[in-house]
Order: sequence, then structure tokens, then C-alpha cells
Amino acid sequence: MVLRCSRTLAFALILVPATLAPGEALAQSLPDVAPALPRDDPEYEISPTFVGPVAITLEGDARVEYDDNIFALPEDKVGDAVFLASANAGFAVGTGNLTARLDSSVAIRRFADHSIQDTDAARFEGNLVYQARATETFSLSASWERAVEDRGDPEARRSPALGPRTLDVSSMVAAYERSGGRLQLNLQAEATKFDATAAIDDDRDFTVYGGSAKLGLRVGGRMYATVSAFASQRDFRLAVSPNRINRDATIYGARAGVQFAPGGMLEGSLSAGIFRNNPEDPTLNARTGLSVDGLLVYRPARRMAFIFDASRGDVATFRGGASGRTDTTVRATWEQEIRHNLYSSVSVGYRDSDFVDSGTDEQTVIGRGKLEFVLNRNVSLFGEVSYGSRDSDLPTEEFDRVRGSVGFRMRF
Repeated sequence: MVLRCSRTLAFALILVPATLAPGEALAQSLPDVAPALPRDDPEYEISPTFVGPVAITLEGDARVEYDDNIFALPEDKVGDAVFLASANAGFAVGTGNLTARLDSSVAIRRFADHSIQDTDAARFEGNLVYQARATETFSLSASWERAVEDRGDPEARRSPALGPRTLDVSSMVAAYERSGGRLQLNLQAEATKFDATAAIDDDRDFTVYGGSAKLGLRVGGRMYATVSAFASQRDFRLAVSPNRINRDATIYGARAGVQFAPGGMLEGSLSAGIFRNNPEDPTLNARTGLSVDGLLVYRPARRMAFIFDASRGDVATFRGGASGRTDTTVRATWEQEIRHNLYSSVSVGYRDSDFVDSGTDEQTVIGRGKLEFVLNRNVSLFGEVSYGSRDSDLPTEEFDRVRGSVGFRMRF
């Protein structure tokens, strides 16, 4: 699982689909294949169910998938059919300037012939938002997640004799945002604890304490010039790793870039700068690298969106012989409303993982295509196919993989 100082859970396998939620709107609209496209068709819009002042939204999906390399091995690939199902529930209540929301989800994965791969995942998140005025917001959130590592992650288990690694991830985030006008300001503080559930993985348990500040100055229209600073402290549960290294470290840095306010043809942000990793172990050298963070959405037409997603930064590593890891990730996505009830998404992504001081570098590419056919406001059918391939200086870490799935989704 990729663990970064600024994005703690991102890019499983290589890059997870962008989740560009339509703000704080309570109404839902199908589908999920192209979330960056606007939803303004009343035929498919779903209003929440109210129980007193509480707005409730429900969603579930089920699909069948075939994976031709379930253990992500370089040779002697093993394929299997997989059944996946998930359920999600959201509860929201608002009074005056205060809004509270609770979201919960559970997911199961069952393999036809390799039950050792079966997993159960869950996530619960609570959010409290206070809007002091139209342009000023305070928020506090807490979450707990039972996360499942993908076999294609850079440091995932590869042995067919063991099931996928699972982790309990607990997080708290406090944020302040001022938007609109000539100046923008965003402040955030967070603490995230990663706890691998198996005792054999105790050396992977650690907590990250971090914060960031971002200032934007309007330079014209919806465009802002931005500067940001970030810092985090990585505190491992064990004093030293199995190879007797103290992996605790302080990471800090700064970036400059641009941001486009929502509502126009172009929105999102892109920034670049430097990061500095200062390890506490006296035998390790501090290092400086390029830091990139960005997600831009370009909508040249109402039914079309192009998404560019990029990041580069320091990552916690557990591989013996590596003193750290730097990941560079890039993805381009094209979303298209083919007709009023047929949506598509095509994406291509790349990740480079540089294991510092180990002489090992890995490059992963993946292509993915999705289609979703909306039957009515409550039900849609979807299909997905993806191909991933990784090259590495270690032949045992290389693999290629094809996955395809079909399923249906329901919302109420």
C-alpha cells in the first residue's frame, strides 16, 4: 500500500479512480463511471430519504470479475473468478450553519477457487462542518478503515501461501478554509495511524502527524497563484526495523502553483516544489527531492471531461535494504457521456517507485476502460477492463495482469 506524507492512502495498484464528488449536494445521480461530468438530468437524479431531519442515502453494487494473475507473479500466473459486493450508507443532518454527516461502507471479496484470497473491508467516517460565513468554513472529521492491500502494490505480499495484508487505518483531520474574494487560505492538521492486523507485520505499524498551509492570490477570473507548505512526523511503533534501522523521520517542504476555482471550464490545482526527508537514524542521510501535487479537470464540452492527476513525494518503505522510497505518479483520464444514459471512462497511468539506497527502481503502467448503462434512476449496469504491467530491477517483482468485470449498481 502506498503511504505518503501528504496523501496517506492513494494509488492502490497504481492509481485509483478520481472521486470528484459534486460538493455538499445531498441529491445523488448515477453513474459513478464518469464522476467529473455534471449531473443535471432530473430523470436520473435521486433525492435522499428523510427520517425527521436526517437525510439518508443508500447504495450497493455487485460484480463478477476475472483476474488472470491474482498473486501478481512474474511467471506461473494463477487466474480466478471473483465475486465482489459492497454496500454504502450516508446520514446527514444540518441546522443553521452546522452540518454533520456519517458515511459507512462494507465490501466483501470472494474467490471461486482460492479462498485464501477472500477479504472483508469496511470504512466509517464522520464529518462536522461549520460554515461561519459564505466564504469561511471550519471542519473536523474522523475515520476508521479496514483496508486490504492489493497484490500489485509495490511492497505487497506475493506468496500464494498467504492472503492479502490487511490494515486498520484511523485518522483525524481538522481544517479551515477561506475561499472567494482576492485571497484563499487553507489550513489543515491531521493524525493517521496505520496498524497491520497480523503480528508478523508489526514492523509496518506507524503513525503520521502532519499539517499544511496553502495561500492563494487571485490573478484573474477563477485563477489563483498559490504557495503551500507542509510538514509531517513519521513515528514507527517499533524503535528499530528488522535490519536495526530507526525509520522515524520528519518530512517537510513547499510548493508553488496555480488553482482554478470550481464552476469554469478548468478547475483544480497543480503545484511543484521540493521536499526534505530528515531521518532520525544517524546512519541515514537526509535527502531532498522534487515534490508535485495536482489534480486538474478540463471540460471542453458539457458531456466531456479530461482529468490530469500527478504527484511525487516521499513514501514510507518496509523493504529491507531501502532507506526510503520516492513515488512519482501520473494519470490521464477521458470521461465521456456517449448518450444521456451511457457513460464511458478511459485512463492511462504510470508510477515510478525509486527505493532509495537499494539500487532498485520499478515502473508500473496501467490502462483502464469503463462503461456504465443507466437503466433508471435506481439501477445501472457497468463493465470494466484493465491491463497492468510492472518492470523492476528485481525480476521477482515484475508482473503483468489483465482484469475484467461486469456488474450492477443500485441507489436509493
